[in-house]
Amino acid sequence: MNYYAGMDIGGTNGRLKLKDGDGNILGEFTGPGCSINTDGYDKSRSRCRELVLPALKELELNPSDCMGICVAASGIDSPGYEKMCRDIFEEMGFKSDCIRAVNDCEVFLYLKEGPSMVVVSGTGSICYGIDAKGIIYRTGGWNHILSDEGSAFYLGMQTMRLAAEDLDERTKCPYLTRMFMEKSGLDTLEKIDLFVNEHLFDKSEIARFSMIACEAAKQGDLQAEGILKDCAEKIWKLIEDTARKAGWTRQSQVSLASGKEKPHLWLWGSVLVKNEIIRDEVVKRVSQVMPEIDVAVPETSALDLALMLAGKIR
Repeated sequence: MNYYAGMDIGGTNGRLKLKDGDGNILGEFTGPGCSINTDGYDKSRSRCRELVLPALKELELNPSDCMGICVAASGIDSPGYEKMCRDIFEEMGFKSDCIRAVNDCEVFLYLKEGPSMVVVSGTGSICYGIDAKGIIYRTGGWNHILSDEGSAFYLGMQTMRLAAEDLDERTKCPYLTRMFMEKSGLDTLEKIDLFVNEHLFDKSEIARFSMIACEAAKQGDLQAEGILKDCAEKIWKLIEDTARKAGWTRQSQVSLASGKEKPHLWLWGSVLVKNEIIRDEVVKRVSQVMPEIDVAVPETSALDLALMLAGKIR
């Protein structure tokens, strides 16, 4: 049976959705995620095969019968990483001319025609923009050691650092520290130090602490509130720098907004979708500096957009 496939692979989770030539959904599957730029070829290959091959077997489908597969993957930051991703799927049996591999952030640029931007803050963070000529600009997302500012990893690391400072009697954040110790089991500086040394390159392990700061802030923890505002400021900076690269000056924004459709800024990723405190702070900054731009959370998921783009490969 001929079919199309869309994939959304983030640093924590991976999802696969398939449809037949008539647009009927054949199935949707989930599995562990990966970031090809930080996890490398072997781990990414293993994770992709773990998700794709059992799904195809269950539906009695062959890779060679796929008419188009769009892989929206975290960590596709260069032609080299794109080739690595394509190689993984060619090895599974997908035909080379049926594979499209893009950064999982980039797919949102195709939601609307014309200039737009998308900022993603999930396990990692990144911002993409496209101008009226179709030129794409990118800011951030250069793995969690060099950047990923404002991401769940960043927020989780700041939470862990603040709890450590409290335990070291350098600051006071009673709600955050108590919640962190309860949820992590790390109740001494020695345990936190050991955890960081063991998991620094596994950003999803640290990103899982990201919601603690939000919960503590709701309890009135001022230090936790500071972390959230700092995170929002880092996300805003990604947007601001991308707008500058794309030439979105105040005058050009007014000009764009006078056209048939206002330019869009899409917000995506677990931090921006689930954390209303950070999202509201980001929206407030954007409305102050870029009031002509529509800001929204997409109603279409990255997975569905990937499946849509897969159908346009041929």
